[in-house]
Amino acid sequence: MYKEEIEKIIIPVIVRNNCFLWGTEILRGRKNTTLRIFIDSEKGVDINDCENISKDLNYEPTLDLNFGEDYVLEVSTPGLDRKFFDINQLKDYIGEELSLKSKELLFGKRNFTGTLLDFSGKNFKLDVNGKTIKFNFDDTDFCRLKPNFNEIMKENSYAK
Repeated sequence: MYKEEIEKIIIPVIVRNNCFLWGTEILRGRKNTTLRIFIDSEKGVDINDCENISKDLNYEPTLDLNFGEDYVLEVSTPGLDRKFFDINQLKDYIGEELSLKSKELLFGKRNFTGTLLDFSGKNFKLDVNGKTIKFNFDDTDFCRLKPNFNEIMKENSYAK
């Protein structure tokens, strides 16, 4: 079963629970398959949202038919270090630091960390140590937010 087919099944369940789909991962193991679903919401997501969606998806027979009885279903938030599944998800993160792994070597390496400058189409630009590097989103193994935990702690008055 392809991601697009899975998403057609799970999106209505997620929307019914006042959330939206951030992304999906299918991890094929030796013994069973894991379907990992990341959800988010404008108001934020908590454990209850994840639990409700997980329970609702357990009643989706189409998932059982395609994955079998032994698949593992995980419903989670994308977290602070969220992985980006689509280039359009970057729009709210311009000026933020990202880390990525490219599929091919660029400048002799595959791992990059830099500040997101902008994006358009399938491309985005990072400032990596004062140098602007253009990446094609489809040519990355992963791209994720690299949160500044010191700033987060200060914003929430956990640190001075």
